[in-house]
Amino acid sequence: MEVTMVEINVKADKVEEFLRVFKLNHLGAIAEAGNLHFDVLQDESIATRFYIYEAYRDSDAVIAHKKTPHYLACVDALESLMSEPRKKTSYKGVFPE
Repeated sequence: MEVTMVEINVKADKVEEFLRVFKLNHLGAIAEAGNLHFDVLQDESIATRFYIYEAYRDSDAVIAHKKTPHYLACVDALESLMSEPRKKTSYKGVFPE
């Protein structure tokens, strides 16, 4: 399992727009054959900070995700919404197997 945690910090006046844009990416991602999880989390203390927990079956599924129209549209739209670049950390999933 390939897991990525992404931290996205959004401009204060762009939170609603971010949620609209990211919901389309979320809905597209969870429909992908290799997707296991695609959770969007909002920080309880910093309303402009979001974490994305993505889990894919394998690296091929991750590569396929990054070629989808919903992913490409989201990445393009994020540029004007973020207050700083995204931070990504990748992991190898251990459990569940």
